[in-house]
Amino acid sequence: MAHIMKRFEHFPEVLFSVQENPKPCPPLDSKSEILLKGSRVSDQYRPLACDIQYEKDQPIPTRDGIKLYADIFRPVCPGKPVPAILVWTPYGKIDPTTNYSVFHNNADMENRYSCGWNTFEGPEPDYWVCNEYAVVVVDSRGSTNSGGDLFHFGNEESIDICDAIEWIAAQEWCNSKVGMVGNSWLAICQFFAAARKPPGLAAIAPWEGVSDFYRDDICRGGIPTPEFCNGIKFMLRYNNAIEDLAAMLEKYPAVNDYWEKEKRPDFSSIDIPTYIVGSWCSNVHVYGTFRAWNMIASREKWLRVHTTQEWRDQQTPLYRDELRDFFDCYLYGKTNDWKDTPQVRVSLYDPTGTDIVDRKIDAFPVSDTEYRKLYLDCGGQTLSETVPQNAGVVSYSTTENGEVEFRIKFQREVYLCGYCKAYLYVSADKGGDMDLFMYVTKEDSIGVAYRPKVLGVDYCGAEARLRVSRRKIEKNELYDFCHTTDDIQILKENEIVKIETVFWPMGMVWRKGETLVLTVSHNSKRKLEFPAPPVKTINEGIHSIYSGGEHQSYIEIPEIKL
Repeated sequence: MAHIMKRFEHFPEVLFSVQENPKPCPPLDSKSEILLKGSRVSDQYRPLACDIQYEKDQPIPTRDGIKLYADIFRPVCPGKPVPAILVWTPYGKIDPTTNYSVFHNNADMENRYSCGWNTFEGPEPDYWVCNEYAVVVVDSRGSTNSGGDLFHFGNEESIDICDAIEWIAAQEWCNSKVGMVGNSWLAICQFFAAARKPPGLAAIAPWEGVSDFYRDDICRGGIPTPEFCNGIKFMLRYNNAIEDLAAMLEKYPAVNDYWEKEKRPDFSSIDIPTYIVGSWCSNVHVYGTFRAWNMIASREKWLRVHTTQEWRDQQTPLYRDELRDFFDCYLYGKTNDWKDTPQVRVSLYDPTGTDIVDRKIDAFPVSDTEYRKLYLDCGGQTLSETVPQNAGVVSYSTTENGEVEFRIKFQREVYLCGYCKAYLYVSADKGGDMDLFMYVTKEDSIGVAYRPKVLGVDYCGAEARLRVSRRKIEKNELYDFCHTTDDIQILKENEIVKIETVFWPMGMVWRKGETLVLTVSHNSKRKLEFPAPPVKTINEGIHSIYSGGEHQSYIEIPEIKL
């Protein structure tokens, strides 16, 4: 693998890698044709719901002369200009549905809902054409046949998105209003584009995505984790070089302008209507989705949290229709009941019952949340609302599958929704450093662990992780302890230090007699939805956790009333 250097708007030197494309790109095939109602891509997909004017591989110019290529789906005889839904993708707009097949059970996507023309993580085009919208699917710079090198989303990519929006809004078939929708990368790019305020962009609908790539993904808790961004390359289509985030982390392990300005949107500049969807279970997007919701400046913003999976959620007819109401309101200016939609709705896991779905709340976190302290007692490995009478210590080995668990059985129904926090006293007998992974999970009344499955992978509950040498808190940003990334505090042998950190948000129900379990481990229990190597840690020897006396370790849980 060779590297080349490029200059970005906010950072002088960015590494791009040159390597063989695992998914070869087909030649350009620019054409225009009508896709007939009732026709099928193949027998496994439903028939098209309407006639569609299909324009394949249409060139879109950018300010630096590079051409991007788009597939356009629009009404055959619109009679009047229509709004456009922009879907921006690095995965390739051609044969995109094969990407779902690499996941368990086809990612729970049901072909009876799909026409087979939708791009990976994007909407069904015929649904929108039937409702008098155009859908424009653009291969991002460097992907498939679009020119240039591939940006790994971010500030630079948003310049191209703005050029595409300007081009779309100027087309005779467009009413000058453009919206954006999509999951993951297709959601993240919406934040960056909206922050630039392109005139034609009227509303966005990001369906889960990171909002601070350094803290949400590649270096969560100060522990380098390039496994996801390395793995995702094999799902992209590109002919040239690709921005190498793993190499950038190795070169720049601390937060700098690259991570802060190129890979984190300016949420204070986003002021257009925004409909955000999130979940508790994503291995990548949970914290970023909620951070984005809290930080976006727009007064017209909505948040809905589900308990399923993001791709399946976008495919669900109920929520697809709800999204249309949102776009009808802001891209067509129709008078409907969208603005009466509760600003915040959450769903709570109830693994031993029935999930609570779309419950209206006043804010996120809920304004009257009761933050309860549960103190660790190392003697009995329990959690209690009272401070243990005696000091204690419990240890585990990092050379084995070491971990320790603490439990509390609830004597009433408990609803947790929001951010758990941990305040623990810890040590390592070898000194140097230690990586901590913490989980809040549930057991039923007879001790059976309940973990919902998402794409065939166990949801391990709310997670927090921290490299202890980075325990110093730089700032407390909207329920997040932002730990220092450059002030490294190495541990001495058996030195007892206090760590403070926040878990990714959660929503779950505990029935009377069910148990909350806090697990502390030296290994990550969270598994990616596709095969990837385990997180590399730097643990040695024996880790210890302390309770009572001068070392009152506790977690804080967010209880709400429903």
